[in-house]
Amino acid sequence: MKSRVVSTQCAATCDLEQPSRPIGDSPTMAIVSRARRELAAWVQTRNYSGYEPYDLLNSRYLRGRWARRPPCNVILIQLGRRFAGELARRWLQVPPSKNPKALGLFLSGLCDISRCGEDVERQVQDLKRELIQLRSPGEEFLCWGYDWDFYSLRGPEMRAFSPNAIASYFCGTAFLDCWETFHHADARGIAESVGEFIVQRLNRPVDMEQQLCFGYTPTSRGIIYNASALAGAFLARLASHDGKSEYYGLARRCMSFLVAAQRKDGSWPYGANHRQRWIDHFHTGYNLCALLEYSRCSGDHSFGAAVERGYDFYKRKFFTHDGIPKYFQNGLYPIDIHSCSQAILTFAAFADRDPSASECALRTAIWSVQNMQRNDRAFYYQRHRFWTNRAPYMRWGQAWMFRALSGLELASRKVSS
Repeated sequence: MKSRVVSTQCAATCDLEQPSRPIGDSPTMAIVSRARRELAAWVQTRNYSGYEPYDLLNSRYLRGRWARRPPCNVILIQLGRRFAGELARRWLQVPPSKNPKALGLFLSGLCDISRCGEDVERQVQDLKRELIQLRSPGEEFLCWGYDWDFYSLRGPEMRAFSPNAIASYFCGTAFLDCWETFHHADARGIAESVGEFIVQRLNRPVDMEQQLCFGYTPTSRGIIYNASALAGAFLARLASHDGKSEYYGLARRCMSFLVAAQRKDGSWPYGANHRQRWIDHFHTGYNLCALLEYSRCSGDHSFGAAVERGYDFYKRKFFTHDGIPKYFQNGLYPIDIHSCSQAILTFAAFADRDPSASECALRTAIWSVQNMQRNDRAFYYQRHRFWTNRAPYMRWGQAWMFRALSGLELASRKVSS
């Protein structure tokens, strides 16, 4: 059955020159708040456990060595990501599990909700304990990985719970959020340990006087732009608390490397390898947010021109004329919940630089609620041209949307106050 994508007044084109209306008292914010509360109830009922696009090899039927040898490993993971939904995972007895990155995103979202005045202290403490228990084993410093084996022809191979830059960044960021929100001393110590992991354990495929690229993992030699940029941004934010000038220097070199890789049109490919030259929505958002985070934490605005080029490309290429988030710059489908959530977060991050950004964030949120939310109030994975994958993936969909809606709710409170 062909899926129908609804275009509403809340999904209008967001132009750079369009003035923004304050969103703090907007009646549509009630829709955002209700969607966030309903999603939180759905997640808490399942104790933060769920399925993931890449978890098929967790099936009790796919534990043999044959399933982890090429090409079977890559084929099975891609089948699980592209076609196998919730029902197929039940048939294959894939156990719902807790993903560290998802818990980090939920924890950051709860910090935003706390700043809105809600009492979420118990949930925060529970998630902190869970994250500490799920840390990568055998590592001196705190770090995290994913809860499934990952194999790819275009990226690093990772065993379950082996550490990587992205999961560690979002978990470390959550603990920094806890420190800033609740002043938990243990949260600051954990974030500092994550910083040590980045500096001492991550490989450095590029390490020059002016430029630095952190690897995706301690052993990865590949260049993944967003992973290195986020690692650098984390160091800058950490340095803003403890004043480590060494971290500022490392962060600046990361941003210099990222900006040097930017194309003339303002875009970035996913990675440097010839198999990684695609340009997608959410990794572009990661790069932009990393540059902003570095600038705000360090006070260094020397990369402003690159930020403007990247943001202009982002707004022009990753949305339809109706404001629907696109997966790639040159095609609408699949409409992915991760693209929707990252659009909200990216626009929220640029609200003090772009007068239309707040309204764009709200419009994207409303469109996502109207077009990507299931009857049980979780969010779909993807809408394709002729079919919809309704799987409610915990990390990929629910954690990201909770993080985005919570952040938007906090931003609206700041505007209204």
